[in-house]
Amino acid sequence: MSFWQENLPFIKGFFDERSTKFLELMDNAEKSIEQVNADQIYTSKQFKRIKDNFQNIVKNLERQEVRDWLQNTRDILTEEKKGSSGDDKLAQIFARFEGLTPRVNETKLVTDMLWKSYEFTDDLVPLMEFTTEQFGLATREVFSGSVSQTEEIIEKHTKVMDKLDKKKKDVKDIITKGEKLAGEAKAPAFLGEKLAEMKKLWSNTNDEAKQRLDDLRGNAGCWNTFAEKCALLQTQVTTAQKQIDDVKKLYDMPRAKDDFKERTDKAISIKNDVEKTFTAVTEANKILQVLADDDVKVQLSQEVEDLKTAAEVSKALDEKLAWLDGFNKDIIDYDKICTDLEAIIAKDRKDLDGLIKPAAVMKSTDRLVSAMDLADDIRGQEEIATVKQQLWDQGLAPEGKENTAEAKEFVKRMTDVASKLSALVKEADGEAAKYGQDIVLMAAFNNAQKTFAAWIAGAEAKCKTGYGSPNSIEESTVMVADCKAWKEMCEKVCTSLEAGKASALKMTLHDEQDKLYTEMKARWTEVDKSCKEWTIKLEELSGMWTKQTEMLNKVTSTMVTGEAGAGEQVNLNELDAQMEQIKDMFVKKQEMMKKMSSVAAPDPAQLAV
Repeated sequence: MSFWQENLPFIKGFFDERSTKFLELMDNAEKSIEQVNADQIYTSKQFKRIKDNFQNIVKNLERQEVRDWLQNTRDILTEEKKGSSGDDKLAQIFARFEGLTPRVNETKLVTDMLWKSYEFTDDLVPLMEFTTEQFGLATREVFSGSVSQTEEIIEKHTKVMDKLDKKKKDVKDIITKGEKLAGEAKAPAFLGEKLAEMKKLWSNTNDEAKQRLDDLRGNAGCWNTFAEKCALLQTQVTTAQKQIDDVKKLYDMPRAKDDFKERTDKAISIKNDVEKTFTAVTEANKILQVLADDDVKVQLSQEVEDLKTAAEVSKALDEKLAWLDGFNKDIIDYDKICTDLEAIIAKDRKDLDGLIKPAAVMKSTDRLVSAMDLADDIRGQEEIATVKQQLWDQGLAPEGKENTAEAKEFVKRMTDVASKLSALVKEADGEAAKYGQDIVLMAAFNNAQKTFAAWIAGAEAKCKTGYGSPNSIEESTVMVADCKAWKEMCEKVCTSLEAGKASALKMTLHDEQDKLYTEMKARWTEVDKSCKEWTIKLEELSGMWTKQTEMLNKVTSTMVTGEAGAGEQVNLNELDAQMEQIKDMFVKKQEMMKKMSSVAAPDPAQLAV
């Protein structure tokens, strides 16, 4: 039996004591590792304590005697295990130690990096405090109400910039150092954050300082600029107002076109100058407002507001030119209106003349309707002319020196238009009245024409057929009465024709009626001639027949009844003479009746034979 075998219980007791302390040491190591790797930013003093604690624990874990003890104990227990089932506690210790060792080594690197980072941030703090102080000085609120005050502020600000310039190297060096540390593998996140914060602070401070210096220098120059531009703008506004006041109406249209173009070109130049100068005033005011105190800001703002109001003269100039352009267009339209109305008047005159003396035959009703329509059209044109005259009165009429010869010509043209339209309306109404009367007169003539037309066919037929030979004195008497009625009708138709002619002569145009009258009168004359001839013939025949009958009745009565007076005797010689006379009458009657058998009325001289 070996020594170790004989003393194994003792060795195990000693091992248990030592392993317990070793386990406590590893527990402390793990806690320290957790503190080092905790997601927490410490102060440099706090981390120094953690670092020192960790390094002491690691130092105890890594002592040579601890390593030797572990190795010897492992060997002994290993031999012991070959013969029996040993305790697994040692294996657990070894396994834990072997797993802890890489973590310790890793934490040593992390601790070293963290400590360098905290040392860096300690060095960074004074520079950040300095930079923050200069940032406050560079951005502090300052006020200036004049060039001299601005120059004093510039002098003070220059000192701040000098301080920044002197610290520039130190800041760059520490930033370079920080960037190098941040580039290492175990660099903590807060190192990059602090470094970025410093970079941003330094950059902002320098930018603000430069911007403040630029603002101060700009402010110093802008006081004079502001005053000069304000004065210049007032002059330009005055020029623009003069341009507005100088605008006037021109009635010479070609000249007005050239005048408008010239004024537009001038207006563009004036507006550009006003806009440019006002922009310069506004920009100068913006710069001055940065450093101005409340009172000066109010004063400057009021000046700019007043100038802004004055600069609205550009808008007034635009409005005036728009008005002038509108006037020029309106006067062109008005000229066209005058021309159109003048052309309409000429056409109305021509149309009216065409009704007064039509080129072709027109019905009276057509002339009346055309005249009335023309009168209505002219009245409508007269109303239009009145409305257009209101355009002249409401904005186109000249004022003062604008009343040139061209303006007077427009007035004359419209006056002539109004008077001519009025005269045309009156004349057209008069013609319409005449044409209305023509219809009445035409109706009278037409009535006469209708009477004639209803009568002439039968009358002419009677002229052609004449009268037949009567068979008795009664028939002869009837024929005489019929012929007398025919004659009376001829006289009535003649009276109607003459009345129709009298009406036609009163018409404005009666050529056609005159022609119709002549034709009807000629036909009537032929009928009247025939009627008169038949009247004479029939009256003579009837008279002859009546005398013959009376004579025959007397002779017959004497011969049959002996109706001689008392104491008287029938004279045979006288009776023979009466009979001879009756015989002659009979011969003449028969001759008359023979001649009546012809169509044409016999010559009254022949009837007398």
